[in-house]
Amino acid sequence: MSDKIIRMDKQGDSGNQDVVIKGDAMERFANAFEASARRWELIVYPALLAFVVLAAYGFFLIYTLSKDINTLARGMDPEMGKHLGHISESVIYLSENIRTMTRRVHDMSVSVDDMSGKMDELDHLEPMLLTMRGMNTSMGSMNHHIGTMTLTTDAMRYDVGRMGNSMRPMNFMNNFVPW
Repeated sequence: MSDKIIRMDKQGDSGNQDVVIKGDAMERFANAFEASARRWELIVYPALLAFVVLAAYGFFLIYTLSKDINTLARGMDPEMGKHLGHISESVIYLSENIRTMTRRVHDMSVSVDDMSGKMDELDHLEPMLLTMRGMNTSMGSMNHHIGTMTLTTDAMRYDVGRMGNSMRPMNFMNNFVPW
């Protein structure tokens, strides 16, 4: 009977439909479904097994990680719960201090802007700056002359010291006088 169905399908003879038995078509459908199911079984069962293995490994990793974090937390501070309130208060206090610092820095910025504006108004001080440059030059010259005088005075001290050492009675007296 299946030969007739195959022949009809190949020939395309639609006039002889009463020859086809309905049970035979269901049998073909069931066979095709079973073949398709076998193909899917080759894919789905290994994939399902791989998923179960990966899920078990993921559970193992999460369990190990939570165990390690628990050990780490207990090692750091066993009374961490008690200290969290203090830490919270400290963070609030720190936040208030930062807010105060921000206001003060803003006030300083306004003051520096004010000073900058006032410095621009000091253009009339230019003649005084020229006079001060001349005074600076004079002070440098005076510093040089005083340095020369210091060298000369030092040379005089050296010569007087040698003169004192070269006189015999003075040399004798220097041994008895403590200064």
